[in-house]
Formats: sequence, structure tokens, C-alpha cells
Amino acid sequence: PLDLFGARFEPITVIHGESEIFGFRFGSAAYLTDHSEIPDSSLARLEGLDILFLDALRYKPHPTHSTIENSLKTVEQLKPKRAFFTHICHDLAHEETNAALPQNVQLSYDGMKLDFEI
Repeated sequence: PLDLFGARFEPITVIHGESEIFGFRFGSAAYLTDHSEIPDSSLARLEGLDILFLDALRYKPHPTHSTIENSLKTVEQLKPKRAFFTHICHDLAHEETNAALPQNVQLSYDGMKLDFEI
């Protein structure tokens, strides 16, 4: 864990292709990008989230990144209050993709700001 600016950032192991890398949980939020899968042991550490950022590169499978479909399954399993997909590909039409996502899920964008407590 890393304490930074009065907040504790807990590393969460995710899989990026064949490599183990880290995302982070901080308070009731988590940021998991650059992953193709999330181990069960890590999923257990992601319960009770208000905000979840997930890799969701595109619809077509990729060897080192999650797809929209897989990330939606993760959202269904973890049930965060809000989820934002990041590390998204230019193949995704932003407005059309957001319209097809559940109400509590949307694509993130450059410059996005969220208010929440850590």
C-alpha cells in the first residue's frame, strides 16, 4: 500500500496478457486499467465500491485488454454505484456506446473530473 496526500492506495493485482500488474483501490473507488482479466482474489478486494474505473478497449477481443462485454460482466459482479470505462479505443463511437451502456456505466473522457471522498 502507498499513503499519498492523506489517502491510502491499495495495489490490486490484475492480468495484462501474461503479466501481473497493479491497479489501485483508494477508499470506495478503484482504478483498474491495462488488464485482460481480474483474478478472483482481486475481485474479492473490490466489493462495496462507489466508483470503478475499468479497462474496456473495444468490443473485439484483445490479448492484453478487457472488452466492453467483459468489463460489463465485472460491473454486474461487483455492483459499484458508478463505473467508468477507460483505455478506450478510437473504434468506439462515444455517444453511441454510452447510449448502449447501463445507466450507471459510461465511457470516461480526457479532462473528466469526479467528486468523491477517499
